[in-house]
Amino acid sequence: MNNMNWDGLRYFIAAAEAGSLSTAAKILKSNQPTVGRHIDTLETELGVKLFRRSVRGLSLTEEGQVIFKQSQKIKNSVAKIHRSVNGDKETFSGTVRLSLPEGLGQEILIPLLNDFYQTYPQIKLIFNISSSAANLTQGEADIAVRLFRPEEADLVVKYLGEMKMGLYAAEKYKIDFGLPNRLKDLSQHRVITYGDQLSILAENQWLLAHSDKSQRILSSDSTITRLKATAAGVGISIQPEVIAETSPHLHHTLVTAKLPPHKVWLVYHKDLRHVSRIRAVVDFISACLAGSFSRTLKKL
Repeated sequence: MNNMNWDGLRYFIAAAEAGSLSTAAKILKSNQPTVGRHIDTLETELGVKLFRRSVRGLSLTEEGQVIFKQSQKIKNSVAKIHRSVNGDKETFSGTVRLSLPEGLGQEILIPLLNDFYQTYPQIKLIFNISSSAANLTQGEADIAVRLFRPEEADLVVKYLGEMKMGLYAAEKYKIDFGLPNRLKDLSQHRVITYGDQLSILAENQWLLAHSDKSQRILSSDSTITRLKATAAGVGISIQPEVIAETSPHLHHTLVTAKLPPHKVWLVYHKDLRHVSRIRAVVDFISACLAGSFSRTLKKL
């Protein structure tokens, strides 16, 4: 026990979170036998079985669940050490990992990146575009843009503004099918809805309530997929107004319809608040998004 290889915990955590050795191996950029060997060694050192193995994958034993909780604390502590070390480097260089919604990242931030790099050429940005929220406490990202206010006490939270949502259709759709004049007409039109993971969001529930099931011809959790499909004339979709503005030939239809908006928050770990490169990226994102939201509001 005193000679336990702490690196084995990294493999154990990955396997526990992934639920299989093969998936854990991909996450760790390793291979399945190596992951299995590390876990076998850890089980021997601890004197307990950590997993139950079956054709469906891995599941934690009772002892494994206890050790997993303790291992998460160690993982968080290691991430905190990295943040503390990086916090001493007062320089506008290094890597900053971002976690943000797909549409805001690709349609709003990326077109402005050249200006950012002209000012900070030594900062490297890594974009994590996903519909799921990265865990900042565990070091999965340095800065995140979220559509909900985080509750973790160790995060700095900055409100960026309200993102209005609207119904949009392309000129091609207008020519082929016309546009709804009243809200009740929407049930007669082809619509593009959110996918399974995001289907519970308020604006998608609004669309489901005002559309006909037979007319829901496409669904996707990808904002860009829905945007491109809308621009191609496939159907009517809900889009953030700030993103729809970047796509020419989209018609904002049923403008008076009251769709649920999203409040947008920028968050990062409090241990990073004095790191120069973090402050630079926080200021850049804040200016880009808060400015875009305010311009959208002025047009209403």
